[in-house]
Amino acid sequence: MRGRTIGLALVLMLTACGGPDPAANQAAQAAKLLDTDRAFAARSLEQGTAAAFYANMADDALELPANAPPVQGHGRIRDRLGTLGAHVLDWTPRQAEVSRSLDLGWTWGEWRLYESLSSRKVIAHGKYLNVWKRGADGAWKLAVDIGNEAGPSSPPPDSSSGG
Repeated sequence: MRGRTIGLALVLMLTACGGPDPAANQAAQAAKLLDTDRAFAARSLEQGTAAAFYANMADDALELPANAPPVQGHGRIRDRLGTLGAHVLDWTPRQAEVSRSLDLGWTWGEWRLYESLSSRKVIAHGKYLNVWKRGADGAWKLAVDIGNEAGPSSPPPDSSSGG
């Protein structure tokens, strides 16, 4: 009987306090999403860009590349990225936000395209915005990838701050 009394008291306390703090849940999920994007970027350097995207995208993902038509589906996006050859995409996530429902979020940051992983010579750079979906298993999957290229006169982002 004592266990039931304690359980009932906890339920009443949570109800009176409004349950878990929604803003804290959003902040925790935003931090998790930012970490997911950072791990995604690291995977691009370790395993290649196409493999990293394939592992992190939702099946129905959409890529909106600059100056090119949209690409739908994680297999088609992987195939398109496979044409990069020795070029490797690296990026530095700067911010993440998550919806109140905790099932949608976005990240933005700066990207660099290296001539090769060994040279780290930047041949293009710009900014990106990614939209993410959170699955029933709690894992974040990339739903939409949007990027733009910076003009040739703008300096590339600092790659020493991580990626």
